[in-house]
Formats: sequence, C-alpha cells, structure tokens
Amino acid sequence: MAATTWFLFDLGNTLIKLAYERVIAGICRNAKVTRDEVIEILEQPGGYRDMERGAVTFREFYEFLVDKTRYRGSLHDFRAVWSDFFDGTIPGMEDLLDRLRERYRIAFLSNSNEIHAELIPRRFSGLFRRDDRFVFSHRFRVAKPDPEIFRRALEVLGALPQHVVFIDDLSENVLAARSVGMVAYQFIDAEQLTRALAADGLL
Repeated sequence: MAATTWFLFDLGNTLIKLAYERVIAGICRNAKVTRDEVIEILEQPGGYRDMERGAVTFREFYEFLVDKTRYRGSLHDFRAVWSDFFDGTIPGMEDLLDRLRERYRIAFLSNSNEIHAELIPRRFSGLFRRDDRFVFSHRFRVAKPDPEIFRRALEVLGALPQHVVFIDDLSENVLAARSVGMVAYQFIDAEQLTRALAADGLL
C-alpha cells in the first residue's frame, strides 16, 4: 500500500448521527401530505438531492416544498427544521480521529447544502481542527457517488488517490472512491473501523 497521508471522512452517519425522521416529522407538521409523500417529494427534481449538487439554493428548495407539500411554515421556520438534522457524534469516532491525527492529515467529504455546511463546523467544533479540509458537495456542483466529487476532493487535498483513505457508511460511495484509486472502507461502527484499520497497518 502506498504511503497514506490523508484520511477523508464522510460526515453523516459516519461521524455525526442524522435525525432524518425528525426532520420529516417537522415538515409534516406544517404540510398537507403524509410522511411517505414527503420522502418521495424530497427525491424529485428540485428536491434535496439537487440542493446537494448545488443545482438549487436553500430558498429555491423551500419554495419547491411549499409548492409540492403546501408547507405553511415561513422560510425562517423551515430553516430551523432543516437545521435540526443532527443527533450528536457517533460513539468512539472522536477518539479514533484523535489517534489518526497523530499520523495523518484529516479531511471531510459530505453531500451537503448551504445550511448544513455553515452549521456543522460550529455545532460539532470538537471534531475538527484548524488545518482540516472540508469538501461540501453543493460548492462543487457534484455529489457522491459521482466519481467527479472524489477527483475534486483530491484537488483540494493536493494528494494522489493512492495516498488517501476514504471512510463512508454507504457502499456506493465506497465503490466510487475506489474507482478513482483511493483505499476505502465502509463504516459500520467505530470498533469495526478501528479493527479494520489496525489489521491493514494504518493504526
């Protein structure tokens, strides 16, 4: 294995627990559709996948929801709902990050949006250090699992793919990272990841 210099981490459900159902419930409280309809609508063109790709702004996403779900809350109300997406850090991951920082640089690659990209570094400041790098999908107008977002991340890091280890909870993102030459591990929990990295001589 080539000498590793960077660890590149996903954020949602790898380092930070996502409260997806709570957000859906928050939308439903002020909308005229069911939970299942909200989930279907969010995946439509103009929904949050497009926001992650930078194709629509947060305001445009809000207007899309108002139109599709008859959401009655204000933009300010909806921003509060969308900001309540996180349930704390994944157990054991802060300690693992501390161990990895002794040997490697750390960066984060997230399918994100303008609200969460501003919120996460402040709300979870204990996870991050001043020289960490962030790659938020909406800023690059491409999202995982498109291999292009991994190539853009490599540009940000100034690294060759064989020098980067990528960690993500979704198998399709792991496979995409491997397709550009990164070493990649699917995240299950901190204990499993620690064992895998130790077995491969990375800890």
